[in-house]
Amino acid sequence: MTLAEAGLSVLVVEAGPDRSASEALGSEPGNSFRRAEGLISGRHRRQIQHPGYWKQNPSLYADERQYPYSTPDDQPFLWTQGRQVGGRSLTWGGITLRLSDYEFKAADQDGYGQNWPITHADLDPHYSALEQLFEVRGERDGLEQLPDGQMAPALPFMPEEERMRELLHKERGIALIHSRGFEAPQRTTSAEWPRSSSNGSSLQRALATGRVQLLCNSMAETLEIDPAQQRARAVVVVNRINGERQRLECDLVVTCASTIATLRLLLQSEQQANSKGFKDPSGLLGKGLMDHVSCCRFFSVPSETGRGAAQQSDPSSRLSGAGSFFLPFGNAPETCAGRPFLRGYGIWGAINRFDPPRWLKRNPDRRLGFLIGHGEVLSDSENQVSLSQHCDPLDVPIPHISCSWGANEQAMVQHMQNTIQDCINIAGGLTTSLADQVHLPLVKPLVAKALAAQEDAPPPGYYIHEVGGAAMGSNEEHSVVDRWNRLWRCPNVLVVDGACWPSSGWQSPTLTMMAITRRACLAAITPWNG
Repeated sequence: MTLAEAGLSVLVVEAGPDRSASEALGSEPGNSFRRAEGLISGRHRRQIQHPGYWKQNPSLYADERQYPYSTPDDQPFLWTQGRQVGGRSLTWGGITLRLSDYEFKAADQDGYGQNWPITHADLDPHYSALEQLFEVRGERDGLEQLPDGQMAPALPFMPEEERMRELLHKERGIALIHSRGFEAPQRTTSAEWPRSSSNGSSLQRALATGRVQLLCNSMAETLEIDPAQQRARAVVVVNRINGERQRLECDLVVTCASTIATLRLLLQSEQQANSKGFKDPSGLLGKGLMDHVSCCRFFSVPSETGRGAAQQSDPSSRLSGAGSFFLPFGNAPETCAGRPFLRGYGIWGAINRFDPPRWLKRNPDRRLGFLIGHGEVLSDSENQVSLSQHCDPLDVPIPHISCSWGANEQAMVQHMQNTIQDCINIAGGLTTSLADQVHLPLVKPLVAKALAAQEDAPPPGYYIHEVGGAAMGSNEEHSVVDRWNRLWRCPNVLVVDGACWPSSGWQSPTLTMMAITRRACLAAITPWNG
């Protein structure tokens, strides 16, 4: 959108198909039939672990047999892939949080890792433009660890959430704030895209310029580099239907394929794998992969809305990026002081926004809630993406992902669990499993085995917030891209998705990814604008 509205001609290369809204979003019972087929065939063997898989069209999750990857036997990684026009924006939860300078300059606080080469002030105009474009909802909370944005009014709390807010403030001085993001989509027709998807917002606007074309079912395999000028001169793509390869000449390449897919492309295009590829002076390409470490607890509280209340028909009562709340502890020094681990976390939650029908509930007069902690993961060179010796069905090397939680993450999870349980107790809640709350005996064994129901943290990848591996920095000895997201030795290639992150922060990353992209693209088009 940024490039096209500035007057450039843009080709969007997409590995998957271009579906209509009705095909992509699906409906019941068709989605359930496709889900059953995906389970039986093994097409979604790993991705079924994510809760979103069970409420969305499973066709939005890539066929793992066509897009395989490998991991060490003792280091599982759950990679959720969206291979279609719109990618994972079609399965995104819609939470939009800014990073603060406590994240951008975290190394100054505790001495670990590298600072970002940018600050909140560098992204502030881009954050604001995006928040206004997408009509993000939220409050101005005045928190240093979670900067305020330019937002539409917040959705109201549910009565049970308001009660929890009052009790946490009174007993612990804890701030419970409105979540910031998109409200639940209200589709009036099967042809309508949700605003939280690129198909219903930025891509739609880009296509409307007439300067954007889509090349679908074509996966970017490698970059062709001009060694004399140290610039990318073409992208080689593979047609996923007939296997044919095509060379696409270009002046500018913007890689935004999601972290792991981008790293696979860059590794295949770098000198160690391609003698004519670009050079990475730092030797850090692929290293420092991160995700958010998480834990979850379900609970129930007495109803504050009365028997037979019809709040589920109210759009503001549905779980969404804006229809929920946060406990934003964050990375503020006073919050982190004395903890047995580095960096911070936040807790996302909701009450009475996903309750099943009254007749399915074991305790009809209680409302269901959840608290999910997600915390910053330290960048570690041992956590990395490399190229496997094995190839996918089109003879393209697959990514090998080595990633595991360290002692710092394990200590953080223990602290999160204690905090979550304390908050539930203060709210008068009863900790319970989701399976024990409903009368569905056939489903109970599946729910009980779900990773969201386990005591320990799910493995990396589960939270779908993977970042790192091509970190931005102030010099080429310690980073892969510069502060404008350009490869140091190949500056007409921009790395703008999560791969460029030096550290993970604790906040949901999507808004920051978009702000980084907008900033980098505006800077890159300066030569074309004179």
